Amino acid sequence: MASVRSAAIGRARAALGRFRREEEGSLIIFGLFAFVMMLLLAGVSLDLMRFEERRTTLQNTIDRASLAAADLQQKLDPKDVVKDYFAKAGLTPPADSNIIVTQGSLSDYRKVEIKVSEEMPTWFMALVGVKKLSTPAASTAEESVGQIEISLILDVSGSMNSNNRLKNLKPAAKSFVDQIFDSAEEDKVSISIIPYATQTSISDDLASYFNITAEHTTSTCIEFETAKNDFKTTAMSFGFGAADRIYQRNGHFDPFYKASPPSLTNCPAEPERHILPFSGNRTQLKSYIDNLTAEGNTSIDIGMKWGAALLDPSMQPVVDGMIADGDLPSTFADRPYAFNDNDALKIIVLMTDGENTTEYRLRNNTTSANYYDEGQSLLVRNPWYRTNGTSSDNWSIDQYSLWDSTKHQYYIFAQDIWRNAAWGDGSTSTTTCDKKGKCTTTTTKDPGYVSSPTSVPMSWPDVWHDMSIFYFSDNIIYGAYGSSTKRNAWRPNASNPTANTYIGSAKDSMTLDICNAAKAQGIRLYTIAFEAPRGGQNLLSACQNAGYYAVEGLDINDAFSGIVNSINKLRLTH
Repeated sequence: MASVRSAAIGRARAALGRFRREEEGSLIIFGLFAFVMMLLLAGVSLDLMRFEERRTTLQNTIDRASLAAADLQQKLDPKDVVKDYFAKAGLTPPADSNIIVTQGSLSDYRKVEIKVSEEMPTWFMALVGVKKLSTPAASTAEESVGQIEISLILDVSGSMNSNNRLKNLKPAAKSFVDQIFDSAEEDKVSISIIPYATQTSISDDLASYFNITAEHTTSTCIEFETAKNDFKTTAMSFGFGAADRIYQRNGHFDPFYKASPPSLTNCPAEPERHILPFSGNRTQLKSYIDNLTAEGNTSIDIGMKWGAALLDPSMQPVVDGMIADGDLPSTFADRPYAFNDNDALKIIVLMTDGENTTEYRLRNNTTSANYYDEGQSLLVRNPWYRTNGTSSDNWSIDQYSLWDSTKHQYYIFAQDIWRNAAWGDGSTSTTTCDKKGKCTTTTTKDPGYVSSPTSVPMSWPDVWHDMSIFYFSDNIIYGAYGSSTKRNAWRPNASNPTANTYIGSAKDSMTLDICNAAKAQGIRLYTIAFEAPRGGQNLLSACQNAGYYAVEGLDINDAFSGIVNSINKLRLTH
């Protein structure tokens, strides 16, 4: 028995030994197993790639669909727009219950929410029990116009009369107004139009809110000052106390032509050249644009300063006053909104066809001992020429006498002579003798003399109301002295005593300062260079932070339309 057991154990040990020494075919099973696993993993990767491609297509489609459906200018049913996008992408359109549309009753707000989920059958993952993969996607887009405040700053300098620029500007600007109002509830939109040339004029109503010097009342333009950092802030100052800011009124004068009376004033007095502030009436805005006229130089800095100021919350007292006067609706009570009000969108659209040129200012008593914006002038006037003369005499130079402080005499133009009194002694005696020596004395009245002559001292505003600086230099001064040197000292150039000149480079710096101040407050600033030279293009390109357009001809309409589309830009929130 023991021998049988021993023999069995020996045979088992021998078999085990042979098994341990056998190598042929030992990796076949493991290799087959590894190969199957590699195929399975490759299949899983392929399924995952298909899943990601499907998910990306679905998300892109749902994003585009929500954006298009939320567009306030989209007139189709939002749900139909969503389904159409899915169908064209080869995807199953979502059910109505998966498309949620929320919109305002006046089409001033629309929000579209879409949630979908598609199941993708797997090819290889099904082998391990995963037969489908779910591809969920969600997107929300909204267009909410909210409260909009716009400053539309338009160049109306003389060059706008060239090449039909003003003619092309008007329909484009009116279309801009229409498009803005079409995409928003009217009580939520205010537009100020700021026309600018050499200066920017404001109405008496708007001027009444500011403390402005009163050398004259013919027109109102404010002289902003770099020394007081006017171009480094969007705010304006209010108050009429002794410690409050007083703005210098720009002189009402013609620095350009030899005209009497003046033909082109530095600060225009015509109502169509006044700023139109805070209008919510599209008809009023479009009518105002239709009545725009163009003349003068180009001061982009001044137009930009007013455009930024009319968006600054410091202007709320003006709006409140206009509401109280019945000029604005009560719904404008909080305008201009605070800069940190997320519901308010503040926009500047700045247009020019040129570049900064020259701004003229009369010297005033805060800058020079010799000032010419107020006080008694060198001229006196005989009112007889204004009341009894012919139509041509009413503005004749003979009505004036010029005072010379060094001579202590008046030059009387009617008599072509210097005399101690403004209108002479009232008579002139002439003695003539014939060949026989008989003499006759004839006494005649001085031209312009009346029985009780009254000389009226003229203030400098009176002078500039009657004549341009060129007329004063070339007719008054040269007529009295016959001196080109004296005449040239009064001509409106960089070295004369009557006008200060800002060169273009200084005005460019001031323009960029106020542009930067506006952008720092979160104002979106669009610029349009309308057939402008290189200098103007460079300035406006540097000024903007939201969009710059360089256009010619009728393409200005495309620039305004592009700005509208940008203002109404949709916000993808998910």
